[in-house]
Amino acid sequence: MKKAGRLNYLVFVLAMGVIVAIGGCKNTQQTASVSKTGSSKQVYSDTHNSRNSLDWAGLYTGSGLRADTATVQAILQLKADGTFHLRYSYAGNRDSAFEKRGTFKWDKTGSQVTLNPQDKTPVTYRVLENRLEQIDNQRRITDREFNYLTRFEKLDPHMIQEKYWKLTRINGQPIEFTGSKEPHMILKSADSTVQGFAGCNGFGGHFELLTGNRIRFSKMMSTMMACPDLPLEKAFLNILEKADNYTQHGDTLYLNKARMAPLAQFVAVYF
Repeated sequence: MKKAGRLNYLVFVLAMGVIVAIGGCKNTQQTASVSKTGSSKQVYSDTHNSRNSLDWAGLYTGSGLRADTATVQAILQLKADGTFHLRYSYAGNRDSAFEKRGTFKWDKTGSQVTLNPQDKTPVTYRVLENRLEQIDNQRRITDREFNYLTRFEKLDPHMIQEKYWKLTRINGQPIEFTGSKEPHMILKSADSTVQGFAGCNGFGGHFELLTGNRIRFSKMMSTMMACPDLPLEKAFLNILEKADNYTQHGDTLYLNKARMAPLAQFVAVYF
């Protein structure tokens, strides 16, 4: 009986030793995995942050209301090479187009970008899914346009709205114009309006997008100034009345009538 008792005791001691050894190995492995990064939070930050998990590069649209009630409308492009380009204007004044260029840097967490405009005060945005939200920076922002652009929404590259479409061809032929301002149109998604310049005059109206890439322009209006490019303007506005569908290939847009050859060709101009 004594021998049996001693044998059972030895088995118990050996079993406990094995359990302790296994637990020690697990603890060592866990410690090693943490020591490589410093903390479990850093592991999460390194693998799942805005910089490496979101499709952040591309075009964003934003707007804001100034103290004098003028609306600032803007397109912001964040490029993969660490540069940005901002184009903005004031609603109701189609000739007030301004641009800013510069670089941007990510913070250590990979969740914020700081835009550094040339000769301007930096401004920081939190990068979220398909949008940017400005961080107050304790109200030290002196660049007034950025003060009003507190939020940007990412544009779907397949959308035709909110893009500056420059007219390049009519009925397959390259256009020519004598003025300094190029014929173009912009489709505004907020109120389904179209605005642009036809060659001599600015124009505006409404558009409707339907299933099957169908489009319809209506209630078109323009100013009545004459210039050498008036024939081009009439052809452009006539196309807007006739077009009933569109096709898009990257940054090229075609307005069509039924299945006939394209009536007009446009190229997207961002900056």
